[in-house]
Amino acid sequence: MKEIPVQAAAAQPAAERARDDEVIEWQFVKDYGEFALQMNFLNCAALLEKARSVQNPVKRKSICLSGLQILYSSYEDFAILLHAFRNRMDGKHLHLSIGVEDQPRAGSTEMPRIFKHYESAGQMLDNFGFKSVNHERLSNYLKITEQELEDHYKDIANSIKGLGQYQGTVNDYKNKLKHGKPVLEGVNKKRPDHVLFLRWGEENKKPVLELHWVNASLQQLEMALIQIAKIYIRSLEFLWLFMLEYYPERAEEFLRETMATCSGEVVDQVRDLGLESEGLT
Repeated sequence: MKEIPVQAAAAQPAAERARDDEVIEWQFVKDYGEFALQMNFLNCAALLEKARSVQNPVKRKSICLSGLQILYSSYEDFAILLHAFRNRMDGKHLHLSIGVEDQPRAGSTEMPRIFKHYESAGQMLDNFGFKSVNHERLSNYLKITEQELEDHYKDIANSIKGLGQYQGTVNDYKNKLKHGKPVLEGVNKKRPDHVLFLRWGEENKKPVLELHWVNASLQQLEMALIQIAKIYIRSLEFLWLFMLEYYPERAEEFLRETMATCSGEVVDQVRDLGLESEGLT
């Protein structure tokens, strides 16, 4: 990321800060796509390579669970990015929502619940503030028909709904792994690749110790890597749409140097690891 010429005064006037945020934003987005968003994918890929070489089943299971923890974090990172797009419609610069400015929220960030019924690509784009982006503009960069565009964004809307639903089922495990790691290796002949989370619940007003088994197999880690790769590529696409909307003069550069390059590298790495997935490889 290039050095950004911002003022270092402790208390900048609002207008001066807004100008600085304009300077920061587009450079932040480019660096964010090329660097920070890769972290989850690269970490999980390294864990997969390591897990494949480890013979000890307990150590392998621990590595695989670490990969699942990264997947859970990827869901939240994607949710934060989607909310940041929506906040941008109210004038809040993207980097501020992502964390450059301290956030008032506490706990996990869920996917935006905005797609009860998909209506059109226009609705999909409008929901994230990309109001000037349409088939006519996109066709200047991509070979895609209007129907293909509709199908593409309908698939994205359904994916976001699905991720939101799944995110709700794993948030408890994500928080437990993030704060304290109260997870047992869980020796179980019927579930050798599972780990165990304990939870005190209540049944008929009496305490009940619940056993929650989570699959932490090598196969689950491979599936996690594929999911993280797809989330990363989808995030890059959204960031490109963001550039089209707010910094159109820099959109082609972002498409060529960031989105296309980084997406291609991820697909190549997934293939090199011997993995395949529809829509990715």
